[in-house]
Amino acid sequence: MFPAEFHEQGIRRVLTPRENPYPFGFSNATEPNPDDLVPTYEEYRIGVLDSVAVSIDDLLETARPWQATLEVSTTGFVRIPLLGPIRILDMTEMELEQDLRLRVQEAGLLPKPIVQVVVTLKRNLFFSALGDVGNPGPYALAQPDTRLLDVLGQFGDIGVTAKKMYIIRRNDRYTPPPANIPEPALDENPADDGLVIPPPDDDDDFGSFSAATGRGAAYRLAQDVTTEELGAILEPESGSTRSGMTPWVYDPTTGEARESRTPPAEAEEDAWSSGEDTEYDWGDIPEFELSQRVIEIDVMALKSGDPRYNIVLRNRDVINVPRDIGLFYVMGEVARPGVYAFGGREITLKAAIGAIAGGLTPLAWPQRCEIIRRVAGTDRQITIPVNLDAVFAGLEDDVLLRGNDLVNVGTHFVAPFLFVIRNSFRFTYGFGFVYDRNFADQDSIAGRQNPETIERQRKAALGLPF
Repeated sequence: MFPAEFHEQGIRRVLTPRENPYPFGFSNATEPNPDDLVPTYEEYRIGVLDSVAVSIDDLLETARPWQATLEVSTTGFVRIPLLGPIRILDMTEMELEQDLRLRVQEAGLLPKPIVQVVVTLKRNLFFSALGDVGNPGPYALAQPDTRLLDVLGQFGDIGVTAKKMYIIRRNDRYTPPPANIPEPALDENPADDGLVIPPPDDDDDFGSFSAATGRGAAYRLAQDVTTEELGAILEPESGSTRSGMTPWVYDPTTGEARESRTPPAEAEEDAWSSGEDTEYDWGDIPEFELSQRVIEIDVMALKSGDPRYNIVLRNRDVINVPRDIGLFYVMGEVARPGVYAFGGREITLKAAIGAIAGGLTPLAWPQRCEIIRRVAGTDRQITIPVNLDAVFAGLEDDVLLRGNDLVNVGTHFVAPFLFVIRNSFRFTYGFGFVYDRNFADQDSIAGRQNPETIERQRKAALGLPF
């Protein structure tokens, strides 16, 4: 039905009050703010697994600098001759130079040391791209004023169907591991680990003694220890466990190792046998993850040159471009039932039935249409009836479909009878009715030859004059 005058009708995004009007994005996403457009210039702070080039003049030899490229350990330490292990995590280059000068002076090695530090490999200054991008993965953040349009070419642009992209940003910069990790002991002679290895005996039946492995001493120790002494070692008076050894655990909050009086396996068995609840109390677990915010970017506006969306990338930003894999299903009394993809577009019920599925069949009953929609995050689904006659006539709002929606167009038991009656007669150019092929005989359907023509053909075949 076409309206005779201007008519305006809305489009419904939700069918039930419990639905989110914008299910395809992040619920906590926000628009960019003015601070996101301003670059920040600050010194890089050393992180784990970074490579640091250190040069100290006259440290080991006079008139000759000591130079080395050191890799920061996972706990933030590097080892420097005559100074031992030094924790340099979260320091800038200038702070590390000043710290090394003070250490060399306090150790009495040099009165005025000349120290130079350069971070040659910055592993903790990067951003990541994932989703519908050409080459997902981490990328180095070389300049502080790097913006979104600058990096689109680095990871091969984004998909043509992508309408939104999201920047997952940490509110605070990276926090290093706790500073109360004990420093490793200075070990000038790595071979001297405090283990006194007895000299080999001449009557050692287990082969020659190895100073590197201590094999001969280990075999002699196993021979010399009696069964009672071995039992006392494996089963101490307190804290004995099923295997005879008391386990030790590392406490990250204090940075110290402590003795576990009750092994985890036995604790779980005791709780299970007593019927106690063994679930974790998540409130007691320290929160190591940082808070974050999600920035929503309009891709079309960004590529069109809108400066509001060309924001500055920060350290450890994650660019997420959702991949459009949404599908909807059409079944029942339609011309082309099947599975269809959204293709990055918002498709309404009118478009799905009238254009994509080819319209209704003669047996369709428009008042018996339903949309079966899955409830997000659950294994349940809801069925919403829709009146197609009212939607196509403009009496009700059209409906936007969502991913995994199932549109089912039903029929009625009187539909076949109405179909026969509707197709039994047809209008002519006049005002009368003519029989259709459902009731008329074959002669009324196919045209018959003129009898005079048949007679002339018969005479011509016999050779008779006309």
